[in-house]
Amino acid sequence: MGLEAGAARVLLDPPLGVPMMGYGLREGGARERGDPLYARALYARSDAGEVLVLELDLCLIAPVQADAIRAEIATRTGLAPERVLVGCIHTHSGPDTGIGAALAGGDPPAHVPPLLTAAVEAAVRAHEAAEPARLGVARAEARIGRNRRVADGPYDPDVGVVRIDRADGRPLAILFTHGCHPTVLGHDNLRYSADWPGVAGQVVEEAHPGCLALFALAAHADVDPRTRGVMDLALEGQSLGAGFDAVETLGREVGEAVARAASGIETRADAPVAAASRRLCVPIHGAADGEEARDAALARAKRTALEALDLPPDARVGTGELFRLTPERTEGLPPEERRERVATVRAYLRDRTAVYFAGGLVPEVEVQVLRLGDAWLLGLPLEPTVAVGRDWRARMASPHAAVLGIANGWLRYLPHPSDYAAPHSHRFYEVLMATLVPDAASRLLDVGEELARGLAREGA
Repeated sequence: MGLEAGAARVLLDPPLGVPMMGYGLREGGARERGDPLYARALYARSDAGEVLVLELDLCLIAPVQADAIRAEIATRTGLAPERVLVGCIHTHSGPDTGIGAALAGGDPPAHVPPLLTAAVEAAVRAHEAAEPARLGVARAEARIGRNRRVADGPYDPDVGVVRIDRADGRPLAILFTHGCHPTVLGHDNLRYSADWPGVAGQVVEEAHPGCLALFALAAHADVDPRTRGVMDLALEGQSLGAGFDAVETLGREVGEAVARAASGIETRADAPVAAASRRLCVPIHGAADGEEARDAALARAKRTALEALDLPPDARVGTGELFRLTPERTEGLPPEERRERVATVRAYLRDRTAVYFAGGLVPEVEVQVLRLGDAWLLGLPLEPTVAVGRDWRARMASPHAAVLGIANGWLRYLPHPSDYAAPHSHRFYEVLMATLVPDAASRLLDVGEELARGLAREGA
């Protein structure tokens, strides 16, 4: 058969006035449309298998929402769901996606179903548009980010690039990956925007007319745009944005790096394409020794958290109220003491809410491996740190290996075991937003490596 591929995009057109997603400090709904939001899809098949990558200019969706999208794509195309990756670029300037209602098993807000319908439509169109194609890969570098937990800490400048051409050599699609939060715009922004990835995609498409540019978010959990400072639990209001001029600057840097790298790629018609997936059970924080042990640990953590806020040990305080009280009751303390007290409360809230985000004490977590030529992509429904991405690249011994975050849903953050071992890790935002046990990254990477080796043995 040889390689065939198709690409498509469908506009996401959320109404103004609905809540935006990504920042707790944001007030009010969307007031304007900054740049258009899309669902973008790339489908490829070869003798070895087939893959469909669907990327949404949204912040997050729940695993149950991703599963529903994949099931509908399967119904309309015949594609097996495990060969479909549904990702979000993680812009913090997109509409609410109804994730709260999805996690609670309720009905989504009225503006959400059209977004998911558009996502399915983009995938179906890409599948229907498949034509003879050629594929090649490259890598580039961009330094638009910085480690957000440690000054001059780990940051991976790698930008992965997959170019797919039509049979006559004209560009069809360019998929690029990079690990940096799309959070140049802050909680003060009320305009819809794909943030820096939107600009980067535009630059790529201008440099390669006729192609569709798709961005997939790589290991990014501890990386913010360089326009932000180091996250500090002793400071408030750090989600203030840098504005659209900065979005243009950073997005253009990535886009130009991608465009240059893509220009030098030699594509081939016999590049293998394949996918594999497995779900494994991974306990949430505190649940490794069972429900009874978790309940006892939560009770102890609650008492410690209330003590950190100078509240009585029998105080009846809800989750939302604890979030609200924490900055209020630690205000004015010396910075080091404030960091410790805030971290104590956040650790309790992390463990208290983990079951809500995971849907159980030992949730099933999907590990998905996609092969696009020489590129090995590991999709996880979490936000992995830089160390997770580097571990995957080392395991695959390939410069074209990348971990894709927020793939097929979202279960909060995924630190690497080395992140937990770092000094003061109990105060790292990524650790305080992790749902799964500390060795979860190693478990997931082990399964990913096994799946990839299996594809390689099968000749995929």
